[in-house]
Amino acid sequence: MDVKIKEAVDAALEKTGPVVRKARAAAENAAQKAEPVLEAVKNAGKQAMTAFVPEFYVQFANRQFECASLAERCKEDFKAKHPSTMIRSCKLYIKPEDNMVYYVINDMEDKLPL
Repeated sequence: MDVKIKEAVDAALEKTGPVVRKARAAAENAAQKAEPVLEAVKNAGKQAMTAFVPEFYVQFANRQFECASLAERCKEDFKAKHPSTMIRSCKLYIKPEDNMVYYVINDMEDKLPL
């Protein structure tokens, strides 16, 4: 019985061998074609991580305000007042002469002192 099983396995390998070789060659070819694409994706990711982020400041009457920190303060104030609302939009209106930053988040207006 063992001889019959061995013959059946050998026959199956003989029939499937060419198909397996073609599949292996196709997989290797696909891997070679994908390699430059993967490298491009890696490089794009590196460029995105190293992209600069500009910093914005408002200077008025010997005072300086960083816009990013004002935006964070406004978002935190909004979240404290509307904890279950997701922020979809945010506009800041900085008025140093009033010592205020007015903000509109999700079409809701409010203000904070500078």
